[in-house]
Amino acid sequence: MQNIEHLTELMERAASSINMLGPDDFSEIENLQKVLDEIKNSLGQMGECSSEVLNKASGETNSSIELLQKILRHEVEDTASSIVIVSKAIATLQGIIEQMGHAPVSPEPGKIQNAVENNIEDVSQAGVVISEDDIPLIIDFINESCEHIESAEAGLLELEDKPNDKDIINQIFRGFHTIKGMAGFLNLTDIGSLAHSAENLLGLVREDKMVLSGNVTDVVFESIDMMKKMINTLKECIEAGKPVPAQKNLPDFLAKLKRIAESEPEKQKENSSESAVQNPAEELNTVQDEKIENMLESPETSESNSASVKKESHAGDEKIKVSTTRLDNLINMVGELVIAQLMVSEEVSKKLSIEHQLNSKVASQSKIVRELQELSLSMRMVPIGGVFQKMARLARDLSRKSGKKINFSTTGDETELDRSIVDKISDPLIHMVRNSIDHGIEPEQDRIQSGKNPSGNLELRAFHQAGNIVIEIRDDGKGLDKERILQKAIEKKLVQPGQELSEDEIFKMIFLAGFSTAQKVTSISGRGVGMDVVRKNIELLNGKIEIQSIKGKGTIFTIRLPLTLAIIDGQIVKVGSERYIIPINSIINSLRPAPDQISTVQNRSEMVMVRGELMPLVRLYKLFRVVPVTENPTESLLVIVENNNKKYCLLVDELLDQQQVVIKNLGDGLGKVKGLSGGAIMGDGKVSLILDIPGIADIARF
Repeated sequence: MQNIEHLTELMERAASSINMLGPDDFSEIENLQKVLDEIKNSLGQMGECSSEVLNKASGETNSSIELLQKILRHEVEDTASSIVIVSKAIATLQGIIEQMGHAPVSPEPGKIQNAVENNIEDVSQAGVVISEDDIPLIIDFINESCEHIESAEAGLLELEDKPNDKDIINQIFRGFHTIKGMAGFLNLTDIGSLAHSAENLLGLVREDKMVLSGNVTDVVFESIDMMKKMINTLKECIEAGKPVPAQKNLPDFLAKLKRIAESEPEKQKENSSESAVQNPAEELNTVQDEKIENMLESPETSESNSASVKKESHAGDEKIKVSTTRLDNLINMVGELVIAQLMVSEEVSKKLSIEHQLNSKVASQSKIVRELQELSLSMRMVPIGGVFQKMARLARDLSRKSGKKINFSTTGDETELDRSIVDKISDPLIHMVRNSIDHGIEPEQDRIQSGKNPSGNLELRAFHQAGNIVIEIRDDGKGLDKERILQKAIEKKLVQPGQELSEDEIFKMIFLAGFSTAQKVTSISGRGVGMDVVRKNIELLNGKIEIQSIKGKGTIFTIRLPLTLAIIDGQIVKVGSERYIIPINSIINSLRPAPDQISTVQNRSEMVMVRGELMPLVRLYKLFRVVPVTENPTESLLVIVENNNKKYCLLVDELLDQQQVVIKNLGDGLGKVKGLSGGAIMGDGKVSLILDIPGIADIARF
């Protein structure tokens, strides 16, 4: 029985190997021959089976080995046909061994034979059970495959501008080839089948039998999408401990790949003379409108160039993979160290004179701890290029869907920010790219009539500025229509007719829930929900969004985000005996009001007049039930903050220091408290609460 089990295992290896085999894969052909040699030896030790069965099995094995040896010696004219013959022999051999052991062998022989004959690999409908021993290997496979898929997708996007770049073609080919090899080793048949079929298609491109453009590019993008889906499914099943289901649409898609591989080379050959004739409109696509370029030009160009140089100089850095859990634990421990050091420093400064030696030693230690904190936080930083690549793919797909020609470009892909922000910035960018293509950039005919380049320009830029990460979304479309936005706001009773608003205030109306100036709802956008989501998501990241727009020329959306969510710069304020922290990026200014600046609306809501602008007054001591030093605003201080283009005043007793603080969650006991975003341990060991400005606005209800 042990011999049967060993033979079954060898047959699975042979079946997996033949599934992945290509006519030019001589190293894999040699490996298959070695497996068949082992099968031959094992058959020689099967004395308990009938001689007729053994002779038949040995005959199939020997003939396959001889044929493989001829392939390796280059003695056959048609390698592909010879491999089909070997695959049929292996399928027959599987059936014989199944009869010998009376046990099912996966994959089924009929499926293997049919798959190889049609260049479509076996797609089992039963779930694949991953053994415990293979899970670490599968996890490594998932991580490496994601990198190869990302690299292939980036190469494919770049290749659309450089269709004959052999290096990029090889980069894409290697991605699928590597995934195929790893999948074959781990018996992940579906993934290996898809990778192999896509690799075969790309092989024709490498051999100059086909150009990677049009339908061919589309189907390779589809292969990447399906591969992503299958890898994600594999990951979810591993985490849940479930069998991995078959990809339902895979057989049809593999057949589609096969059809294109067979028909497209001839089709491209027939159309080559037509494609050689240049379309005059194409030449216009390379001409940039000088006025638009001047409008969209930015002073940070030199910064993005230096970032590119930095990327090249670090290309040789060695890297290791570290668990994100361990990394987060390290950063948390460093945060605790900073707090402990702050407490020691404050205690020493209270009890010892400035001249004392211990003071200088503690100051030196504080500097080292701060540098350690900055280093640990930098370990959380990742390039924004991955998100930009997703946007490039989105722009390509939306361009085709909308029928508009879009020149999409990115600058500053190497710019780094906290990985927690990278994960959350994707959704806002998706909405903004959608809106730029659907609402911002005009149809080709309209652009030509306006004297513009027929192709619209859409650019994503990222750079560091004043301790923040800045992301810009620029288009050279029709710009925002102030009059139309204002009219819509009046219709929705958001503003009163005749009310004077600044350009910035009018533009920011588009971020209100349900606000849309679209003439019609399309499959891309126009329901008035996207920009509201953008605003909320960016505010959750403690960020701001600004708009610059010139009618008929284009729009620039500027997103400013903190580099990390782990620490913030805060203004410490005192209310009664309590201290609170207000994020610096929410503060406009502070003042002590005069009596004539304070007014009451309907004997309820208090308002403050500041430089001709009326703002609501929020008494923090009432919100948090604290006894203040005084209830008289003229004896206190007002901190003016802004949220969603609305300003309001926070009444506090005193302004203390500005300080960089480590944000701590309030814990499971308190959970999410409206008006508070977390807490920070101060130098004296006490906790100060960090105010959530949007949350306070909701509580105050204005």
